[in-house]
Amino acid sequence: MTKTERLYYTDGYLREFEARVLRSEPAPNGFKVYLDRTAFYPASGGQPTDSGTIAGIQVLEAVDEGDEIAHILRQAPEAEGVRGRIDWARRFDHMQQHTGQHVLSAAFERIGSYKTVSFHLGEESSTIDLDSDRLGSRQLEEAEDAANQVVFENRAVRISFQAAGEASRLELRKPTSREGEVRLVEVEGFDLSACGGTHVSRTGAIGLILVRKVERMKGLTRVEFMCGGRAHRQARRDFRVLSEAARLFSAALDTVPELIAKQSQELREGIRGREKLLARLAEYQARELWQAAPVIDGRRVVRQVFLAEESAQAKMLAHALAKLPLAVALLGVKGKPTALFFAQTLGGPSEMGSILKQTVTKFGGKGGGGRDFAQGGGLEESRLEEALAYAQALVAGASEAEFGS
Repeated sequence: MTKTERLYYTDGYLREFEARVLRSEPAPNGFKVYLDRTAFYPASGGQPTDSGTIAGIQVLEAVDEGDEIAHILRQAPEAEGVRGRIDWARRFDHMQQHTGQHVLSAAFERIGSYKTVSFHLGEESSTIDLDSDRLGSRQLEEAEDAANQVVFENRAVRISFQAAGEASRLELRKPTSREGEVRLVEVEGFDLSACGGTHVSRTGAIGLILVRKVERMKGLTRVEFMCGGRAHRQARRDFRVLSEAARLFSAALDTVPELIAKQSQELREGIRGREKLLARLAEYQARELWQAAPVIDGRRVVRQVFLAEESAQAKMLAHALAKLPLAVALLGVKGKPTALFFAQTLGGPSEMGSILKQTVTKFGGKGGGGRDFAQGGGLEESRLEEALAYAQALVAGASEAEFGS
């Protein structure tokens, strides 16, 4: 088996190259095309595959198969000699994110000996997992500041190759288990790592390193970050959102968080006040409905259908009716889905959960509950009245038993 010469190992900035097709093989989504040399990076080490064209045919994926790299194409090239073209925008973005990860990981190790245990380069953002769940905002800011300082200093990023034995004696940020020749990526005076990925030649090309989100897991901290063009675009989006919020508040940008907190508190208080008023209103409405309800076998049965927007009110009414003596509430709510709320005075003779289950079994839907309150729905809106009448018949049968004990 031949070996594919990996041109990206020595020149990450190579955008086009000439190569010879060694062979092509059918693949599930096209063909596997093997070249004697390639600049296409295959997905590896947390970095996604390159894209681009070979002989004008779109490269769907580059796959590392050990000594060889398979290029997945829709069709096989006809000529033996081909030209490959890298999707440079995608490649350079990956170079910014990957070199930025090296710098950020080294910064975390320097400020608190936090080691990176995994790295993922995503379409929108990237993440590193650190071996501690005890990082606070101070450590995160210190690492971000240290990483960006390295960017501002525009330090050289050098690629070299060493025998595995020699590489193991160097001060690598993370020990390597590779055998044979090891590819090393050095950020001048800051980081030295074994890595096969593509990288910028100087740290200035990384652009801004921006920590976006932190998620603490058992024993780990996941840090989401963006570099370069991604960070620039995200900062612009953030500014637009903040500016719009400031416009809506008629306030300065830096006062928006305080105003949001204040209005959120006022909104919570308003919601609590509204809920109290609605509960009081439900009590009055429940008494009116109770007084007007027919007495069936010694109990006042309130049977009523509400509009879709009255669902919360209907539920409150069911609970309020249950507080009145000798009461049964059989309430339905229109909409998609429909809703049912069945309730009775505490200790009544009916089993409301059973009545609701029998009702939805006959008319469709689902639901359940306890002895004195049950809820469900999902039946056809056109059958609500019929379903409530059926439930009332079940209640009438149950009410022959002695009320309470």
